Amino acid sequence: MKTIIHPTYFPNIEFFSHLIKSDDIIFEVNDNYQKQTLRNRTSIYSSNGKLDLSIPVKFSSSNKEKLRDIKICYNSNWQKRHLKSIQTAYRSSPYFSFFEEYFFEIFEKKEKYLIDVSLKSIEIIYEILEINLNYKFTNEYKRTNKAINDSRELSRRNKTGAANSIKQYHQVFEENHGFINNLSMIDLIFNQGIGSLDFFEKSNI
Repeated sequence: MKTIIHPTYFPNIEFFSHLIKSDDIIFEVNDNYQKQTLRNRTSIYSSNGKLDLSIPVKFSSSNKEKLRDIKICYNSNWQKRHLKSIQTAYRSSPYFSFFEEYFFEIFEKKEKYLIDVSLKSIEIIYEILEINLNYKFTNEYKRTNKAINDSRELSRRNKTGAANSIKQYHQVFEENHGFINNLSMIDLIFNQGIGSLDFFEKSNI
């Protein structure tokens, strides 16, 4: 299956299911960047419940900048904050000690463009799950393409699609806040480990 989809920052479970089901991934990088989407944010499970982590970007809606051209803003130390949030949220999870080191580089190296961090985050997940990632980029923006599974809508912040079909799994703080659906793949990996691949086979997404 050929799928066109946006590269997002540590994608959520439903988003990732579209990636691993695809034989031919095309990342959309030529549409105009939109604020308040998942292009620069992810959600994890903290002791206080759902926690959104956003990458600050340099962006002006009047300029109609393409996703591929969006630069990261380093006025605040978002990398240190994101890493600390992940460590605090998951240090007691079953697989944290196995995979923590995979995340260090992305929070140490200062990439210039948002898509480079998003792609690196996706590559980290593929590396942990020991599967190959092959992809290419769009050459131009096309509103529709009937020959391709168009999953670009999944980058909208409130777009759920088949997320409600996600099978529940153990989460560190579920006794306090219950099961939180469709979080970042970070949550699934630290709680399920390599078994995350089996999880997708059992979930109807």
